[in-house]
Parts: sequence; structure tokens; C-alpha cells
Amino acid sequence: MLAAKYIPGEKKLSLKDVAIPEPGPKEVLLKVRAAGICHSDLHILSGEIPYTTSFTMGHEGCGEVVKTGSAVKEKFKDGVLYAVHGPNPCGECSYCKSGHDNLCNGPDRAYIGIGADGAYAEYMVVPARNIVEVPPGISPQVAAVATDAVLTPYHAIKTLGGVTHNTKVLLIGLGGLGMNGLQVALALEADVTVCDLRESSLESAKKLGAKKVFNSKFIEQELKPQSFDVVVDFVGRDSTFLQSQKFVRAGGTIVLVGLGSSQVPIVTASFATYQVKVQGSFWGTHKEMQEVYDLIADKKIKPQVQTAPLKEVNHWLEELEAGKIPGRMALIP
Repeated sequence: MLAAKYIPGEKKLSLKDVAIPEPGPKEVLLKVRAAGICHSDLHILSGEIPYTTSFTMGHEGCGEVVKTGSAVKEKFKDGVLYAVHGPNPCGECSYCKSGHDNLCNGPDRAYIGIGADGAYAEYMVVPARNIVEVPPGISPQVAAVATDAVLTPYHAIKTLGGVTHNTKVLLIGLGGLGMNGLQVALALEADVTVCDLRESSLESAKKLGAKKVFNSKFIEQELKPQSFDVVVDFVGRDSTFLQSQKFVRAGGTIVLVGLGSSQVPIVTASFATYQVKVQGSFWGTHKEMQEVYDLIADKKIKPQVQTAPLKEVNHWLEELEAGKIPGRMALIP
């Protein structure tokens, strides 16, 4: 089968013909139907996230179960899509048992497609406990990207930000995550303001229902300081995090999602005086994945996804790095 492998030290993925993997006792074999690409892939290829071993990349995947391991008791439906929970939690540690399985600290855990073999292949194996049935009517490409590009902003906005009806929320950055985050916030009936440097993204946000849309160059003049309950930074650079601190209200919350910089500045006097909470955010839980698919099935969230053949993976990663992919991209084996 075709697989796109990460080779330590190389800046591009290596397309290889490898054997179809066999599922272990507690695993299932998926015939991959779609795999989303993500900026995290670029961080690995650039060496920012170092790995010393080779693996098949692709942490946003979905497919059909075609074989189960000897110890798998669950019966899976033929022809039904199942999405992969990329954090790959162990199910046994204290985090998993308390409903925080995205933070699993199991000793043998490795993220799917980021350390463990992932979805940039025709087939993949994954622990049976870490797949979620996709409701009918959701396409493979939407199901795949939702495992991260919708799950991550959902976890950040709803669970960590506590956003609900009429919460005043500012979303900074309207890339793939931010655009889905806008739809999440609208589905929660929040009072949403969004900003981005790209006029094309602002126009797309308006089409999705955003009423308060601003170019990031001008928000210092357009928006009132300390006027938002929650600010979600989908960029994570010095400039955006300083803006987050300026516009969050006293006692409010900043949720940092973007990894644009390895460090961001904190204005300590403001934090101490106004008791601002900074919340890191990582991916999402198995339970939240099910909630995300329910929202998509109800058409409250409509992820924007393009598709391309898996064999073109390196081209599309280059396009992603150049900022030429609006929304998200899914690769089809």
C-alpha cells in the first residue's frame, strides 16, 4: 500500500510502498477514506517538533473497519465511517478515567500520525477504543478534518472558555481552526467578534454568519479594551497575544490555541491587577468528538474542506506553508 512516511532530518515526506499492517489484539484495521493535513505536520518537518524515528504521518483520519484484533469484542458496521481520536489515550490512567483523555499520560501512548503511524496511507491500525462512529451523511473529508480542525476549537471555546449563550467572545485568527471556531461559537449562541489580517478570510466569516468582523490592523481603534469575557488566540504570536491581553475583561479568560511562536509575552501587571486567566488548550476528548459530529450532522457546523490525492501530499504541505489553502485540505488515498 502507499504510505507517506516521515524520515528524521528530511523536509519532505517519503512516499513508500509498504505492507498492509495487521491489527494487534485490541486494534482495528481501517481502510482510510480521508486524511486531513495540518500545520502540526509542518512543525514536524521543520524540526520544531523533533522525532528520531520514522512513522507514517497524518493525525486527522477516518475510514471503514475492515478487520479487528482477536480481543476486540465490539461489532463494527460494514460501510460505516469511523473517525480516529488522534490523542490515542490509553483508557487506564487517571486523566482518561476522569474524562480528560486528551491529557493521557499512559507510558506507551503516542499520538496517531505524530509518533505513531497515522492516516497518510491506504490502511492504518488504531486501538479499537479510539475510534468514533461518524453519523450518516457526513463525508469522509469532513469527518477526517473534524477530528482536529473542529474538535480543537470546540474544546477551546466550549469546554475551556466556558462560552455559552451571550458570552462576549473575541476570536483572533481565521485560519482553518479559527473559521471552525467561529461556527462553534455561533452554534453556542455567543456574542461573537472576529478579526484577521486577510480580507478574504473576513469575507468568508461574514458568509458563515459573523456580524462583527474586523481587520486585525485596526482593532486597536475599533474595539474597546477589556470588553470581552473570553478571547481565543488561534495564532499564538507576540502581537496576537498582546491583543488578547488588551481586550479581555477583568476576571476574563484567554484561551491560547495557536503555536505561532514558541513563547509569548505576558504583561504581568495587567494579569495581577485584573486577575486574567490564561488557559492552554490541547486537542479534545473522545466525548467531545461525539458532540462535534452531532453538531455537524445537525448542520450547525459546516467545515470547509478541499480534497486532493494522497500522492500529492508534499505539494499540498508546501501550499499550506505558503498560506494558499483556505479552510482545510483532506487527502484521499
